[in-house]
This record gives sequence, C-alpha cells and structure tokens, in this order.
Amino acid sequence: MHDTTRDRLTALAAVVAALVPAIAVVASWLQVALTWPDQYSIGFRTVMAVGLAAAAVVTIEALRNHDHVLLAFALAALTYSVAGLVPGAAWPLGTVLFIAARVLLFVFGVLLVLRTRPSTTGDTTTDTTADTTAGAASGPLHRVAAWAVLVGAGIWLAWTVVEPVLFGFWMPPQDALTVLFAIPQTAQFVAFVGALLVFAPPLLRPVGHGARRLWETADVR
Repeated sequence: MHDTTRDRLTALAAVVAALVPAIAVVASWLQVALTWPDQYSIGFRTVMAVGLAAAAVVTIEALRNHDHVLLAFALAALTYSVAGLVPGAAWPLGTVLFIAARVLLFVFGVLLVLRTRPSTTGDTTTDTTADTTAGAASGPLHRVAAWAVLVGAGIWLAWTVVEPVLFGFWMPPQDALTVLFAIPQTAQFVAFVGALLVFAPPLLRPVGHGARRLWETADVR
C-alpha cells in the first residue's frame, strides 16, 4: 500500500473493521455480558455499528481498486457487523450472516496466502503483494499474518460443521463445554488479529520514519 492519505485512511478503516470481531471475543472471555448486561448490550451494538461503517469504507475502496482480496475481507467484516446488529427475534438471519462471514474470511485467508507467496523469479525476499492494497505489509511478517488469518478462519469455519455433529452424538459436561467453545473463539480472535497485522503497517510506517529521523538527527546516541 502506497503511503498516501487515502491508503492510510483505508488501512485505518480495515484495522478498525478487524478489531471489532476481536474485541467481541475478548468481551466474551471477560464475561462482560454477565457482569454488565445493560452496558454490554449498548456497547456491543455501538461497536458493531462502528465496525459496519469501517467495513463499508473498506468495501468501497476495494471496489474502486478492483482488489478482490481486500473485498473478501471487507465483506467478511461487513457481514459480521451486520449479523451482530440483527435482532434476536431474527436469529436465523443472524446465523446465516455469521456463517457467511466465516466463509468470506476463509476466502480472504486463502487469497491472502496465495498473494503472499514468495516470488519464483529467484528473489525470495520479494512478495507478490508489494504493490497491492491488501498487501499492506510485506515480507515474513505478512506471510505469518496471512497464515494466521487462513488457519484461524479455517478452524472457525470448520466449527460450523463440527459443532452440530459433535453435540448430536455427545453432550459434554459444563467444563468441557467451556473448553470446546473456546476453540472457535480463539480461532476467530487469531484470524482477525492476523488481518489487523496485515493492514496496520501503513499506519505505523510514519511513526517509524519519525523515530528514525529523530534518532539520526539526535546529538547524543
């Protein structure tokens, strides 16, 4: 991603859109809904609305640049936020949207891993993402983040099938349920944090440049 104002704003929107599902997982781990039910209800919908707006910005930018990788992420984040805002009475619609978000995030992970493959021209340090919007990061960090998205999203999506099949044959005790439900939550967290790491570098790059400039011009080092 080039260091332009538009690109940095898109990166910021993508980071916010990725942060929202990760925050939802942390809130679940902290049992915020049980501790402060009223505050959680208002806060959850507020966070989802922010995520929806951020994902919409990323979607528009992805369509503008014809970036299919970025679009897959944008739609995953958008669908997730919309699902979070669906009223409880319309839970079948919310369930379908959450599943769609898992599928889209997995597609994003696949496309991202394919895009981050090292060049086969002999230069193993050059990624095929160097000049793409979704390839905000580059090098080993980008490849690790891409695989985090793919593996996390894959486990999160697989749980959609595993859960009804597993519980159809076996109803585990409460302690086991806690552990089992932590698996898809952790996968969701890892996948969206991986996405966050993909898009964060354009926001951190000016800070790094400023720190390097201060270091280079400092009288005492």
